[in-house]
Amino acid sequence: MKGYPVGMLKTSAPLCLLLFFSAALSPEITAAQTASSPWSFAVSGDSRNCGDFVMPAIAAGVKAENDAFYWHLGDFRWMSSTDQDMEALHGAGKLLSHSEYQQRAWDDFLSHQMAAFGSLPVFLGRGNHENVSPMTREGYVVKFSNFLDRPEIAAQRRADGVTDDTLQPWFHFTRNGVDFITLDNASHDEFSDAQLRWLRAVLDRDLAPNSGIRTIVAGMHEALPHSTSSNHAMDDWALGVTTGEQVYNWFFDAKAAGKHVYLIASHSHYYSPNIFSTPYWKQQGKVVPGWIIGTAGAHRYKLPADTDSASKTNIYGFMQGTVQPDGQIVFTLRQLAEKDLLSSKWPNAPPDAIHECFIHNAD
Repeated sequence: MKGYPVGMLKTSAPLCLLLFFSAALSPEITAAQTASSPWSFAVSGDSRNCGDFVMPAIAAGVKAENDAFYWHLGDFRWMSSTDQDMEALHGAGKLLSHSEYQQRAWDDFLSHQMAAFGSLPVFLGRGNHENVSPMTREGYVVKFSNFLDRPEIAAQRRADGVTDDTLQPWFHFTRNGVDFITLDNASHDEFSDAQLRWLRAVLDRDLAPNSGIRTIVAGMHEALPHSTSSNHAMDDWALGVTTGEQVYNWFFDAKAAGKHVYLIASHSHYYSPNIFSTPYWKQQGKVVPGWIIGTAGAHRYKLPADTDSASKTNIYGFMQGTVQPDGQIVFTLRQLAEKDLLSSKWPNAPPDAIHECFIHNAD
């Protein structure tokens, strides 16, 4: 796979935050192509541990590909321990206490990861590490409200007839006949009744005659049950299995009704396609196209034995989805080289720390 030797904006933290607010408040996604020509978006998740080194390179790659937006599927910072990239950026001999780290972690995500995207639209999903104490769902909504209330999302709520402006970690927006749905399964009280009611209403609108929706793409942190990553997914808790199966069946029903449907998760720190081509779903004749793309900086895992042969670990990168005129989406792994991380690094990022993250940071 190709790398991205594209230089990244290098600036100070205050300007980084200014760029972040500019990105969060930009009025529209600017379409580089018309609805009748292919266009693309980018997605990955899990940028804890080494994301301050990896995400600027992802941002450079996404911009080089002229992708319409980037979609982050959660786990911004480690939270339970200090991320090694933050330690390196903080400076040798200046260790953060655990409480200091937790106070700074989300701001670090904004200034060293999100700011790298500049004015490019970014959409965020919540990961389980956003729920590590003292972090909460309520705190997440407040901290990332500019992302959860992007103009595209606010406009979609109005189009859906939603009168309650209470922000949630789940949302959707449509673009050129594609409905992009972000789900929240970051905690073991999900999927909640409220989220299920919301999702059912979204899918009913998509399935209505003359909806104009040809394609549904659902992104979430943890994979729905019975995937090739079932050892680290919604299978881990009873409500997750029950509601996850229900949601999977809803998406399969949308596929059976003629929609192009794609399911994307992260949580497991590797790249893997065809994650629902498993005995469980094959026996029911209900295989939906699905991927795991947890390659944005987190400690990398070994591949499970039953993953697709095209799966990869010990890599960093993102997945590009190219939407065809008929609504089908072709997904391509965009893998990064160490030189991409070095060419996109922040001025105070030590090259030896980047090398350590690239070579190690793995099981």
